[in-house]
Amino acid sequence: MIVYEAKRLAAEKDVGDFTGSLSWCHRFMKRCSFTVGTKTRVAPKMPTAYESKIASFLKFVLDRRKKNQFEISQIGNMDEVLLTFDVPSNMTVDVKGAKTITVKTSGHDKTHYMIMLSCCADGTKLPPMLIFKRKNTSKEAISRGVIVHVHDKGWMDENGIKIWIEKVWSKCPGGLL
Repeated sequence: MIVYEAKRLAAEKDVGDFTGSLSWCHRFMKRCSFTVGTKTRVAPKMPTAYESKIASFLKFVLDRRKKNQFEISQIGNMDEVLLTFDVPSNMTVDVKGAKTITVKTSGHDKTHYMIMLSCCADGTKLPPMLIFKRKNTSKEAISRGVIVHVHDKGWMDENGIKIWIEKVWSKCPGGLL
């Protein structure tokens, strides 16, 4: 971003021989006491004894599968992931030692949508379902094979689950619907 801005200024000021190389950028940052920083986060801790809980759940699923004679393709997993339209960079440039660094966004960082990703235990990937926060379905084209749903709050609710079952889970090979 520094090189881009320097090249823009050089063109604006009609500096013809400016190349804006990587070594120039390093020297410039050192001269100005700038440093590259990244947004930091602490990952959540795994729950205690999570491995035994996973093994216990797997045993439960396998026992139910044998008892009810489910095909492996009839076991599925669905997860909803909240995504934002504005993804600011994790990299920043500021003066060395700065404790707080402001990250500029487009102002749409709270505008989001939900994506439902699903698969079957046999590895089959099911069509993704997008949930947009709006009242009416847009007329814009979305990629084939993607199911679009709208909700005034952008959530998955009972009606959304019914649509997911009809349009996504029904695509599961050997599905019950």
